Amino acid sequence: MPEEQAGEKTLPASERKKEQARERGNVAKSQDLNSAITLSVALLGLWFLGWGAFERLQGATRHYFREAGHPQLDADIAHYLAGEMAITLGQIVLPIMALLVVAGISSNVLQFGFLIAPQALTPKFQKLNPLEGMKKFVSARTLVEFLKSMLKLVIVLSIVYVTVSTRWEGLLTLIFMEPLDIVQHVGWLVALVWFRVCAAMLILGVLDFAFQRWQHEQDLRMTVQEAKQETKEMEGDPHIKQRVRQIQRQLATQRMMEEIPKADVVVTNPVTYAVALRYDPESMQAPKVVAKGARLLAERIREAAIENGVPIVERPDMARTLYKTVDLDQPVPEHLFRAVAEVLAYVYQIDRRAEKIQERRRMNYPVGAAAG
Repeated sequence: MPEEQAGEKTLPASERKKEQARERGNVAKSQDLNSAITLSVALLGLWFLGWGAFERLQGATRHYFREAGHPQLDADIAHYLAGEMAITLGQIVLPIMALLVVAGISSNVLQFGFLIAPQALTPKFQKLNPLEGMKKFVSARTLVEFLKSMLKLVIVLSIVYVTVSTRWEGLLTLIFMEPLDIVQHVGWLVALVWFRVCAAMLILGVLDFAFQRWQHEQDLRMTVQEAKQETKEMEGDPHIKQRVRQIQRQLATQRMMEEIPKADVVVTNPVTYAVALRYDPESMQAPKVVAKGARLLAERIREAAIENGVPIVERPDMARTLYKTVDLDQPVPEHLFRAVAEVLAYVYQIDRRAEKIQERRRMNYPVGAAAG
């Protein structure tokens, strides 16, 4: 039972998985909404540009047929007329085609934003597998798409039937009209059918887009194992992270031990804690902690201090406080200034006394007289 639950997609897709799917071009989109928007824009384009384009096409047709019947028509003139006709047709058709291209791009941007996904253009040879193709034919998604197509067909046929049947008597009078009036009358009827189809398709497109969004979210859902694996990949291998932290601690300890010979004093607990202090009146406003450690590291600090002749002073409370409250390379807090100053003064006094003793020994004076 736990294994089955782990294999089920019970968790919503993470932002990382959504971003990866988007990079592959796997986004929620509705082809029905694209078609509906494109049809609507085409209708608007013909509504505002259609009559002018029709008049221009009508005039161009009359001109070219009149020129085609010219008695002096030869190959050069025919080529010129063909080129001129192509230019005229391009000027009539290109504005509407440009509107359709803008509508197609805008409908996609409206659904999932601006996206360039080169991975989506990569050929996938597994799609050529006949078995995979047969699976798509018998899938639930294919059945849904088939039912949607049938619904759209029924709606379009119903709109055409209702629109034409209510105007059937008017259509019968077309045989008594002039050709231009017939074209105008039929154009209005086609525009009305087109408008109703666009309205129905827009409603279906919006509903289909909502369904595609839901289906996309369901497809991207994750199993518990996938979520754990993604978290592991994002955070990194814990063994590697532990090794990196260990190396960082070793480097930090090495740098800290290199600062001990420069310290003025090492304050100890005397066994549990050890804190090395340094003070340079010319460059520091207050003494700062250059090394600190507990237990084994404290022992190493004391050994390094002895090897380098750094004075060691036992101040249990001060050592404990400095270790727990002051970070490396940070100055001691104000409430410890007096206690630290006393320790440093004591150390400086010892250093001066040691210098006098060494000086008297070099001059063969009695050691006991060093205090004078």
